This record gives sequence, structure tokens and C-alpha cells, in this order.
Amino acid sequence: MGTDRRTLFLLLRLAAQNVGRRRLRTVFLGIAVMISVGVGFSGFVIGSALRDGVATTFSRMGADLVVVPYGTLVNITSILLTVQPTDQELDLSLGEKLRAIPGVGKVAAQRLVRAEAEGRALNLIAYDPATDFTVRPWLPESQRLAAADGALVGERVQIKPGEVLNICGRAMVIAARLGKTGVGPFDESYFVSFYDLDGLIAARRRMSLAAGVAVSGAPAAPIDPLAAAATHRHVGAAGASNCLADLAPDRVSAFLIQLSSGASPEQVKFAIGQIPGIKIVTGNAVFTASRQSLGSLFWGVAIFAGLLLLALLFLVSLLFSAIVQERYREVGLLRAMGARPAQIFSIILIEAGLITGLGGLFGLGFGLSLTFAFARSLGFYFASIGVPFAWPPDWAMWLAALVSVAVAASIGVVGAFIPAWRARRLEPYVMIQTESAR
Repeated sequence: MGTDRRTLFLLLRLAAQNVGRRRLRTVFLGIAVMISVGVGFSGFVIGSALRDGVATTFSRMGADLVVVPYGTLVNITSILLTVQPTDQELDLSLGEKLRAIPGVGKVAAQRLVRAEAEGRALNLIAYDPATDFTVRPWLPESQRLAAADGALVGERVQIKPGEVLNICGRAMVIAARLGKTGVGPFDESYFVSFYDLDGLIAARRRMSLAAGVAVSGAPAAPIDPLAAAATHRHVGAAGASNCLADLAPDRVSAFLIQLSSGASPEQVKFAIGQIPGIKIVTGNAVFTASRQSLGSLFWGVAIFAGLLLLALLFLVSLLFSAIVQERYREVGLLRAMGARPAQIFSIILIEAGLITGLGGLFGLGFGLSLTFAFARSLGFYFASIGVPFAWPPDWAMWLAALVSVAVAASIGVVGAFIPAWRARRLEPYVMIQTESAR
């Protein structure tokens, strides 16, 4: 074991000495690796930040298609975010049929109902946070975690986040305010999850039942005094209110659909049109085409980065072919003195890995400099036009850094593999007698 360690230390020492022998050539190769790794690392960070920002911006464009009951009126705007209040509804199970249609990427259900809050009417929109792509994207970045629970309000609603609103006799905390969309009905509405809407409906039924029993004079089961007080206040203010009364479960007002990449709106619309009793509303075709082309853009960037690394690999292989040929006599003497072919092979690969690995480490610093420069210049510009620049999570940054250095070192090892293998197979006397390969 001790002999193996001494041998390994000797190989590392010889490789390090070889790195310092031709300093100018080593520096140029290291700079080439540094630039490639720096551009690749900064490209990942910047691309990830802009991808999330652009995706958020595109998600704010609303739905590509909206499926509603046949007699429903739809407010046609530049972006499809919701529908007009209506008594006509669809069954929630229709969403599974829509998801099974080829070309349909996302399906988000919404239920728009009329409700009351502290004696005034309001539009209450229920949505599913797990499938939504038109409501939560309008949350400011700083409020997305805080808005995990509670109601949301549109930009025009005159109530502050953190306040408590009494909706149909039940208190709900306003978690956050959405950004300005320019769609009037959306900016003036209140938003709750389907789970919270079911809770409101159930609470309203219990309160209506309690009020009905009190009026009839029949003995009633014990109820919560606070709930009873809220019921009497609500009934006293609004009379025999029908807030959320007689709402059937598992019903929706509309299904908002986002098409998958490359899907044809006409074909998807034709397939959905085979379902009876529905109407299909089409969104802005320009927005749809822009969103679908986003995936192709990022694939193009990834392919470009791959070609850059491939070019670097060929450069390293070519350079080490010249380096190994230049040292044929030296390698032959080492072989004649007892060095094994595997040891010669290891020295060359370690030397290549050291050069490109060090270049990768310096490349991380170069890449971070590029990223900060971008964030301080074009990042502000993108933010000013509504495309936020959000840094990737810390774990993603560390992972990208480790992968970048590992790829840099691997490029050196792989690039020097063929020259090292050729030197390994040559006889010592052949390498001593000539300066280059025959």
C-alpha cells in the first residue's frame, strides 16, 4: 500500500512538473478552458434565470383556449384569464377528458360565483393551485410563499394583504394581492382555492340551517355562539341572503387550456369541439406561438453550448497530440529506465486533467463575473420590461459549479486519451530514436 502511494505521488509530481515546463502553452490552454467553462457556467445561470422569468411572463399571457358552457358569455381581451359570471356550469370530470386530448398541455379549472362580503356583492373565483397557470403567476415574487394559504385579491380591490374579510359569514385572511393585468373583471375579483370554496359553501349551509331552525322555533342542536352571532348579523344586514346557496359540488365555470409545444390550435380545437354542450374561445395566436417557441429557443442554446464543448475537446486532443509527440524521446527514456506503459499513460492523463481542471476553476470565477455584469446591466433592462431576473437556488448553483469543473477536467482526460494510448503502445527504442511518431 505504501509503495502504491509513493508511486501515485511520484506520478502526480512528474505531471505537475510537465505542466510548468511549457508555461506559455499551458497558460493559453488554460485560458481556452477558462473561457469555455466561464461562458458555459454563466450561460446556465443566466439562461436559468431568464427561462424562469420568461416562462412567468408567458404564463401571464393567459390561456390559449377556454372551454365554457355553450351559452356562457366570455370577456374577450388580449389575454384569457377568466370568464363572466354565469349560472351555467360544467362537470369537473370533463377536465380529465380534456387532458387526454393530444396537444393539450395544461388544463386549469375555474369556478366563478357571486358572493357577499360585509354586505356588498363580489365576484369569487375558485381555482386549483396544483393546476393553475393564470392566477398565481400574477403574484409578485416576494409574496408567492406567503400566498400558500388564504384568499387572493385583484389589483383594484381596496383591501390590504393581512386583513380579514368576512365572506358569506366566514372570516378569511387576505394572503396577497395580484399584479395589474388590465383585465377589469380579473383585477376586481377575489380568489380562493376549490377547497376553501367548499368550506365556504359548507359553512353557509350550516349557518342557513341554524337560522332556519331558530325561525321555526323547533329545538336546535347546540351550535357555536360565534357562528350564530355571525349568522344573525349577516341575516340582519342582508335579509334572507342566498350567498353561495344551493351550489352543487364538483362544478366549474370554465376550463382554461394551455397547448403543448408544437401543437396546432386548430387541431386541438377541432378535437375538443366533438364534446357536446360546450363553446371554445380562442386566445391571441401571437401569444400562443411565442410561448410554444420558447422551448425550441432553449434547446438551441443547449445545443450551442454542447458544440462549444465539443470544439474544446478537439482542441485539447490536437494540442496533446503535439505535446506527446514532442516528448517521445523523454517518454522512451522513462520506459527504458523501467517505467511501465500504464504509468506513462497515467502521467499524460493527469497532466491534461490538471491543466483543464485548473482552467475550470478559474472559469468559475470568470463565469460569475459575467453573470454579475449581466445582472447589473441587461438584467435591469429585462426587469423593466416585465421579465424578472431570479437567481437559481443555491443548490443549483453549487451543482452547476461542480459539474463545470468536472466537465473541464474530463475534457482534458478524454482529449489526451488517444495520444497517451498511442505513446503507451510504442516501443522505447522507437521513441528514443525519433522526435515524432512515424
